[in-house]
Amino acid sequence: MTHELHRLITALLPSTSTVHLTALTIEEESVVLHLTATAPTASCPRCTVPSSSVHSRYERHVTDLPWGALAVRIYLIVRKFICRNASCARRISTERLPEFVATYARKTTRLITTLRAMGVTLGGNAGARLAARLRWMPALRGRMR
Repeated sequence: MTHELHRLITALLPSTSTVHLTALTIEEESVVLHLTATAPTASCPRCTVPSSSVHSRYERHVTDLPWGALAVRIYLIVRKFICRNASCARRISTERLPEFVATYARKTTRLITTLRAMGVTLGGNAGARLAARLRWMPALRGRMR
C-alpha cells in the first residue's frame, strides 16, 4: 500500500491513536478494514489498575460510516489483560476503546452518533428508512415500536 493511500485511509478512520490499520480489502459493495488495538496497557474496569500482561486476543466485528457507496466493515483485534491487583475480583478484562467503539457495541461511536441525530431530526421511521437507504443499517423488518 502506498504511503498516500495509507494516509487517506487513516484520515477516514475514526480519530484515535489506539488502533492501527493492518489490512484493507475492497469488495464489490464494501470496504473491510482490519485494525489492531495498540495501547501498551489497559486499565481494569473494576479497580482501574493498569496492566500490560496480555492474556489473549479476539476479533470484534464493527460497522462504521460508509465511504461513498461502500459500506465499511471493521475487524478489530482487541486484547484481554490480566488484572494484577490481588484484591480485585475481576481477573481478566478486555481493553476498552470508548472513543472508537463502546463496550459490546457493533457500531462505531461516530456511526451511532450520526444515526441518533438522524432519528431525532427525522423521527423514528423516517430516519430508519433513510439510514437503510444509505446502507448505514439493515432495512426495517416491519414497523418500529
